[in-house]
Amino acid sequence: MGEMCSCSITRGRYMRWICTATVNSGGPLQEGDIEEFGGRLCIVCPWHKYKITLAEGEGLYQAVNPLVKPLRPVWCSKGVKQRVHQVTEVNGDIFIRLDDSAGAVESDHYQTEEYRAKLVQPGGKVTSRERV
Repeated sequence: MGEMCSCSITRGRYMRWICTATVNSGGPLQEGDIEEFGGRLCIVCPWHKYKITLAEGEGLYQAVNPLVKPLRPVWCSKGVKQRVHQVTEVNGDIFIRLDDSAGAVESDHYQTEEYRAKLVQPGGKVTSRERV
């Protein structure tokens, strides 16, 4: 899979390794909060508040069926948007199983050399990801 920017997420005994650039704009996902939505543990993008499940990397959104009364919002999936890698601990050793499944995931774009080159200006100065 080459180089990738990623971070570890641990909550209790729950561990995941996730690509840090968000699917929506390459934002700093490692700075996001961990919250639960509809019974699913998610990391929330600090820039745009996108919710990404830690188990599958699915993007979540709330929807309301206007034909069902009373109106009740429910959490729905946009599908897998972010690569999430499995982490296991065995006798104090940490093992990461990279998600190398076939097919692109939207967050893959922000892990490319082409995108990273846009982040660095001449002279080695790093640009804001929002401007890329």
